[in-house]
Amino acid sequence: MQSSVEAIAQRFIEAFNDRDAERLLALMDPAIEFHPTGLVGQRRQYDGHEGVRQWMGELESGPSRHQVRIREVRPTEDGFALLSEVLLDGELVSPSAMVARFGADGKIVEARAFLSDEEMLLHLGLIEDPKEGV
Repeated sequence: MQSSVEAIAQRFIEAFNDRDAERLLALMDPAIEFHPTGLVGQRRQYDGHEGVRQWMGELESGPSRHQVRIREVRPTEDGFALLSEVLLDGELVSPSAMVARFGADGKIVEARAFLSDEEMLLHLGLIEDPKEGV
């Protein structure tokens, strides 16, 4: 059975892949700080629901219809780390990841996406090594 954190991460990626802003926003706090990858978007940070709507509009009008495939979801102390892959026409383009933090109401208040693999995120201290807790 999926944990609630895994279910939220799955719903986030499904909404992204479907380019469904309203389903995406349903998971986000109205004061979200969203930092997408450099693949799409004119800015490095989009604030609030209006900012995310703007980003989704830029995504929709862009030339690429890339998708994201989840490799692993790791719960963190205050959110989750999502390890994934960016696909274009079903072909792997890049490893990717997102680190999300929940607010008191269980909505995502901050999300940072990266075109990085797990090793780089570990090196930067953005995620913890699951082997260290063993």
